[in-house]
Amino acid sequence: MADERILLTGASGFIAKHVALQLLEAGYRVRGTVRTEEKGEALRQTLAANEADVSRLEIALADLMGEAGWDAAAAGCDRVCHMASPLPLRQPRDRQALVPAAKGGALRVVAAAAKAGARRLVMTSSVAAMSYGHGKKHSGVIGEADWSNTEAPDISPYAISKTEAEAAAWTAAKAAGLDMVSINPVLVVGPLLDDEPGASMQLVRLMMRGRMPAVPAISSGFVDVRDVAAAHVAALGADGAVGRRFLLSAGTLSLMEVGRAIGSAVPEYRPKLPRFVLPDFVVRLAALVVPDARSVAAELGRGKTLVCDPAKAVLGFSPRTPQDATAAAALSLREKGAVDDRGSRRID
Repeated sequence: MADERILLTGASGFIAKHVALQLLEAGYRVRGTVRTEEKGEALRQTLAANEADVSRLEIALADLMGEAGWDAAAAGCDRVCHMASPLPLRQPRDRQALVPAAKGGALRVVAAAAKAGARRLVMTSSVAAMSYGHGKKHSGVIGEADWSNTEAPDISPYAISKTEAEAAAWTAAKAAGLDMVSINPVLVVGPLLDDEPGASMQLVRLMMRGRMPAVPAISSGFVDVRDVAAAHVAALGADGAVGRRFLLSAGTLSLMEVGRAIGSAVPEYRPKLPRFVLPDFVVRLAALVVPDARSVAAELGRGKTLVCDPAKAVLGFSPRTPQDATAAAALSLREKGAVDDRGSRRID
C-alpha cells in the first residue's frame, strides 16, 4: 500500500478533504487536483493542521472545463477517486448549465485514468442521479438500478448534471476497459476540517443563521462526511465493488427534525431555528414563480426508501445516525466560525 498513489480529483472539496485525510492516514500517497495553486496550498495547510503526513501529498493543477493537466495528473496513479463536480449554492435557471463541467470533466478523468493504466476508478455521484423525476407512480424504493429521469420538468439542474455525468462515465469506463465504482450519497454533513463550509452544509448554516423560520414538509436523507469518506477509501480496493453503484444514507430526517438536532447540539442557536411548517399549498404556489422551489414542491408527500444494504455488505458502511451527523455539522460550523455568510462560490 505504501507505494500506491491515488489520484483524487477536486481535492479541495468538503468531502474530498476528508477522503484525502483518510487516504493519507491509511498510508497511501495522494495526488490531489485543484484549480489554482492557492487552493493547493490551502489544502496542504488544512491536512497538516489535521495531523496528516503531507509529505505524501502532491498537488496537480487541472480544471473540469479544460483538457490541460489531466494526463499528467493521472500518470503513475494506481487508482483514481473522481470527486470533482460543480455544486452551486443556488440552482441556475438553465437546466443544462452544470452538465458541461460535470459530464465533460468525468469523461476527461476516465480517459486520463485509462491512459495511465489505473486499476480502478471510484466516482462520487449522488442520490440525485437515482431518485428524482420518477413521478408519483414510482414505488419510492431507490436502489442501485434506479436512474433519475432527466426529462422530468421538476428535476433540478444539479440532478441532471449528476445523472448525465455518472451515466457518461459508466459508458466511457466500460469502453476503455476500466473498472469503475460509483458512490451515491444523500445530503452530506458533518465536521469541517477547516473554515470552508462548502455547498453541502448550506442547509445547516441557513438554519443556524435564522434564514429558515418556516420550512416545507419534506424529508431528506443525511449521512456523515466521515462515513462517506470511509466508503470511498473502501471502494478503491474492496472485492465485489466493481460495477456497482453504492447508495449511502444514515437515515431520513424532516426539516423540523434537522432543526431539533441542531438545537440539541448548539442550544444558543435555538431562537434562530425553524418554528413552523409551511402548508403544502404555499410551497406549490411558490414553485410557480420561484425556480428553486420547483424541485422542493415535487418532493411533497413523496416518501422514499433508500436501499443501502450493498454498501453495508461490500464496503463495511456502518454510519453514524443522521442526528449525530447533523449535530457534528452544527458544532463544527460554530467552532470554525463558519456560520456567517461567506458569499457564493463554485464547489469542486
